[in-house]
Amino acid sequence: MQTKRIFIVAVFVFLILEIFAQQDKVYTASGDILIGELKSFQRGVLVFDTDYADSEFQIDWDEINGVAIGRSHLIYTADGGKYKGGLVPLGRGRLTRLVTADGEITMSLDEIVEIASLDKRFWDRMIVSIDAGLSITKANNVKQSSAQANISYRGDKWLLSGNFSNVGTTQDDVDPTVRTEGGLFFTRDLFGNAIIMGGADFLSNSEQLLDLRSTGKAGFGYYFFRSNQLYLLAGAGFALSNERYGGDNATSGNSFEGLGAVEFNAYNLGDLSFLARLMTYPSLTDPGRWRINADFSLKYDLPLDFYVKLTYTHNFDSDPLIDVPRNDYVFKTSLGWEWD
Repeated sequence: MQTKRIFIVAVFVFLILEIFAQQDKVYTASGDILIGELKSFQRGVLVFDTDYADSEFQIDWDEINGVAIGRSHLIYTADGGKYKGGLVPLGRGRLTRLVTADGEITMSLDEIVEIASLDKRFWDRMIVSIDAGLSITKANNVKQSSAQANISYRGDKWLLSGNFSNVGTTQDDVDPTVRTEGGLFFTRDLFGNAIIMGGADFLSNSEQLLDLRSTGKAGFGYYFFRSNQLYLLAGAGFALSNERYGGDNATSGNSFEGLGAVEFNAYNLGDLSFLARLMTYPSLTDPGRWRINADFSLKYDLPLDFYVKLTYTHNFDSDPLIDVPRNDYVFKTSLGWEWD
């Protein structure tokens, strides 16, 4: 009987210690202390879960003076460092101590660009956004509708993302036009700020008689600048494209191309975020031909995870396979919702 009581007490003490050991703390600039579980930190926002709130807290990194996490996390720094360990606030400004199996490092919170939990559930690693837009013009009864979806999944050292968008236009006495594009993209951390990247995308545009252009690509990238407010990424590699045009002069062809990419993302501008992406494809099998894809978006966050977004997309082909316009562009406004 005595042995049974000792065993019950030991289990109870172990559970209590385990509960407290798993609790993280966030010290805010206003003097509040939150106790719970750090879910993630990325794009300038820390997500924190507590037992006394129905929903998770989302806190701007600039509003935090200290973070204490004892459980092991993946911690990324602006200089390209990747560490597995915890954080201990030092109580002096925004200084913190990074504790790893190899030792301790003192740094500012401003040097940390991302924190990922090693025991995150599948759904906790995903970000999903959906938006749609509609415009109607009385003259000629012009109607344009758009829809877009984005999804990304973050592993410990890699990121997989996908996107799909569709724009349709109808007008009296004019054939309707439809533009559809999408793709999958993959990146994996190498060393420092270097990554490998690859993916595939497709484009269909009835106005240009383009039934389908599919492009597979792979290469290397490097973060020339990365902070908890923005990053600048550039890369180079190779691509293989297959094009099929319809119409009276239906034709198809393959092209082996070089790849140059630049991406700039500013995501901690209050409720604003800005993304610019430029992809260039100089043809190696058809010298002198260039394709350029450019995307720009400005997003403003609304309550309840809703947002409004302005998007501009431009595609240029210096020498299409058939006689069609070399430029194609889309400007759209949309209302969306994001889950992360």
